[in-house]
Amino acid sequence: MTDDKLKNFCLFEIEKILNSNARSLRDYQSMSYPEMSDVRLFQNKLIEEELAYDTNELTHTNLYTEQKMTHEQRLVFDEILNAVITDSGGFYFLYGHSGCGKTFIWNGLSSGIRSRGKIVLNVASSRIASLLLFGGRTAHSRFSIPITITDEFTCNINYSSLKVELLIQSSLIIWDEAPMLNKMCFEALDRTLKNLMSVTDQHKTHQLFGGKVVVLGGNFRQILPVIPKGSRHDILISFINSSHLWSFCKVLKLHTNMRLLMSSSDQDEGEMKRFVNWILDVRNGNIGFVVGDESEIKISDDLLITTIDDPLFHLIDFAYPNLLQSMSDYMYFQSRAILTPTLESVEKVNDFILTIFSGMEKEYLSSNTCQADENEDVQ
Repeated sequence: MTDDKLKNFCLFEIEKILNSNARSLRDYQSMSYPEMSDVRLFQNKLIEEELAYDTNELTHTNLYTEQKMTHEQRLVFDEILNAVITDSGGFYFLYGHSGCGKTFIWNGLSSGIRSRGKIVLNVASSRIASLLLFGGRTAHSRFSIPITITDEFTCNINYSSLKVELLIQSSLIIWDEAPMLNKMCFEALDRTLKNLMSVTDQHKTHQLFGGKVVVLGGNFRQILPVIPKGSRHDILISFINSSHLWSFCKVLKLHTNMRLLMSSSDQDEGEMKRFVNWILDVRNGNIGFVVGDESEIKISDDLLITTIDDPLFHLIDFAYPNLLQSMSDYMYFQSRAILTPTLESVEKVNDFILTIFSGMEKEYLSSNTCQADENEDVQ
């Protein structure tokens, strides 16, 4: 919250106290009078939440972030920041594979713009991805996107709700993991923002996303939109890059892998670089061969646990060495994880580890309820 807005809000509170005693700030010529349009925004709890960040702390965070940026990250950062500051609007897609620093850019932009007293709406296509963003929400929650959607739908936002003013006042929308969702979700937001912004300026009806700066991000090599019983063609035409909006989108790219820059030694950097390049070759279809409807890829021995007897035990021993001796150290578990492709495999690993632990097993149950409010986000 800027000093001017804070001063205005204090004047409004003083005015309320004076009004209760049949007086007003207008009775005192030397006193300023609050700007009531700003006061109306303060009374919106969604906007109040987005303006409650400590601007001084965010300024320091932003300076630190800018110092850590690579040259290509700085180019992306400056272009989007300039579009927001000049209020020129714009539609961008930030493309880069894992480890290139997309989340780093998101959080840098958020701190930089919020430190100026502006509103940034951080959303992601999944709840897990939204947790990595400052003040992140799911896109469906923040924009009230219908679960079942067609190419004519708009977002389910009541025009008398607090969310309307929040969207109007926002300066930047960041949408991470965008390729996961159907293009109709973005088209619905475009129609909604055009309708909302036309109230303040009729010309914005004809501007993409109502003149807002909207930045999507993600990797088309990762999780794609889910089309029940859909063919390859059905999935491809559901991508955001198959939308009519895409012709207005400027694609920005990140290539440098940040994790390689943070390697502790030349040997670590060499091993990680080989692994990253191998992953990219798999994603690009440059290695392996196709057998029928499936692809077969040979995994090198240095990435495999080759022990034949009791492979699950050796996998757990590899990921969690000295498990029983280290189980009371929470830092031990923070730096280790076993990722599996299916929930069935997760259960097998968990069940096996539980047999290693001593003591009696105890199951804790919880009951969760949710009461939705039309003026609040449903998490």
